[in-house]
Amino acid sequence: MELLISFLYLLLHLAIILLVAYGLLWVVRDWLHFTIDGNVLKFAQAIVVLLCLIAIAIWIAGVTGHTGYRLPFG
Repeated sequence: MELLISFLYLLLHLAIILLVAYGLLWVVRDWLHFTIDGNVLKFAQAIVVLLCLIAIAIWIAGVTGHTGYRLPFG
């Protein structure tokens, strides 16, 4: 049951990342009427993909029992 809840929490994080990214794109394109260069859009998409991959990696580390960080001593 904990695995299902943590997976749903991961999906929530991914949905928030994608919603914020789409919301920013919508505001810039529709409200501010700016045209976005293709290279800038690809760079922004790469950042969103990296954020999603980081969220997935942290979830996998948590499922496997790793904390994701180590203290320098102890």
